[in-house]
Amino acid sequence: MAEHSQKLQDDADVIVIGSGFGGSVVASRLVEAGMSILLLERGPWRDTVPVREAGVRDTRPLPRSGGMMGVLRSLHPPVGPKRGIRLNKSGFLDLWIGQGVKAVCTSGVGGGSHIWAAMLEWPGKGFWNERADGLDDDVLASHYDRVARELKGTQPPDAASVPNHTDHAWEGEDYFTPLGAGEQPPMAILYPEKEGALEPQTDEHGIVRMPMDFHKDHGMFGSPDGSKSTVDALYLLPAMKKGLVIRTMHEVREIVRQPDNSYRLLVRDLEKQQDLILSAPTVVLAAGTMNTNYLLLHSRQAGGLGELPGLGKGFGANGDLIGSWPVPEDGSRDAASGPPVHGRVKIKGHEDSSYVILAAGETPPVPGFMYARARAKAGQAFDVVAMSQDAADGHIRMDKGRMKFSFSMSGSPSYAATIRAFEALASLSGCPLRFDGRNVFTAHPLGGCRISDDTTAGVVNGAGRVHGHPGLHIADASVFPQPVGVPPSLSIAAWASHVASCMIRDGR
Repeated sequence: MAEHSQKLQDDADVIVIGSGFGGSVVASRLVEAGMSILLLERGPWRDTVPVREAGVRDTRPLPRSGGMMGVLRSLHPPVGPKRGIRLNKSGFLDLWIGQGVKAVCTSGVGGGSHIWAAMLEWPGKGFWNERADGLDDDVLASHYDRVARELKGTQPPDAASVPNHTDHAWEGEDYFTPLGAGEQPPMAILYPEKEGALEPQTDEHGIVRMPMDFHKDHGMFGSPDGSKSTVDALYLLPAMKKGLVIRTMHEVREIVRQPDNSYRLLVRDLEKQQDLILSAPTVVLAAGTMNTNYLLLHSRQAGGLGELPGLGKGFGANGDLIGSWPVPEDGSRDAASGPPVHGRVKIKGHEDSSYVILAAGETPPVPGFMYARARAKAGQAFDVVAMSQDAADGHIRMDKGRMKFSFSMSGSPSYAATIRAFEALASLSGCPLRFDGRNVFTAHPLGGCRISDDTTAGVVNGAGRVHGHPGLHIADASVFPQPVGVPPSLSIAAWASHVASCMIRDGR
């Protein structure tokens, strides 16, 4: 650390690193249990209706204009500066580039809930079974149910009134197989009670949100009116009323285990450009798969943590494959109208190949005078997004101070099945489906800190405690023992809720 480092005395029982689905749920649960919690987030608050109405003033806008410089926070290519190339400290997305795979993750209070598709889906039966002592599907069931309620998952009052909703918009088309009862998952969206009913609504915690206007953008660049559920609004704002302390623009650089099994964090205040030292008896890592792996690998290399022989194993991409599917040229469909995701679909003849959703076209973050043209272009193609349980046979490692990672779709039969399904959709519909069938691009990197009682195969036990490091816990998707093969946000939140319950039960 630099000579001007400051040691700050905080009275927090627990420091939580990261404010996405994992960090927000853990922090909320622990505050409810009466613990003093300090949450560190490297990004800013985002200016949305619920955040503004709650009185938070130090915010940054969602990247709805200004080009890619307003979107990208940093690039992490395999060459160049070892810590990556910082483009904009308040930027929205980090892009990590590895061998055979690119991964994107978010920065800011609320983390991935700003970019997510708002789809609440449960993993397949047995996902949590036989992973570690004290962990199985039954243990997680109540956590899934609770977070699904808290994220306000629901079906639209009238699906027929929702543009492009897959329950009605493709009726009669022979390239999709109709879904069965209960197969369309709930969406974490505040739907209008009736068409045009767009008045502000206040929930039981005093959080103000607007119902979704289906003709505005709510997708990967955030939901300005709060109509898409985000964890900053639904978890963190209420928890702040109960004592949660959040420090934004504070990036944790290193974790050091102390002789008394407490932890010292080396932190950079990005606003003041100052190095800080924070300490706590208990730390929860919830920085997301890429950043959690980086922090642990770097801290181990620097001597702050122990061996962790299972670290970096089992990296996967949740079987992500994205294709661009143009709308008919007759102008009968506008892909950008409706919620960020139009719903789940099953491609005829390939119903079980992968989990496929149809997403709205996304208007890029262009200056205002270019918006109309960009919006029109966004309406010309749907995103077809597939997920599956890939082999998760990738690796993450630290090489001379640089995190390197690799993953290849060639080792996963699930990718071959998805590609066949995409080719079938193009053939049946008569519309080309453009996708990269060789390199992976994922918004759902998973693994590297897997759950296992075997310390050579994993990093955490069934309660989320890091092996050999009392007081250190992980509450994000880096622990997943295999890809969920469906939208993972609900599972991340449920796991975090479970980790918090174990910490409360065990007193740490």
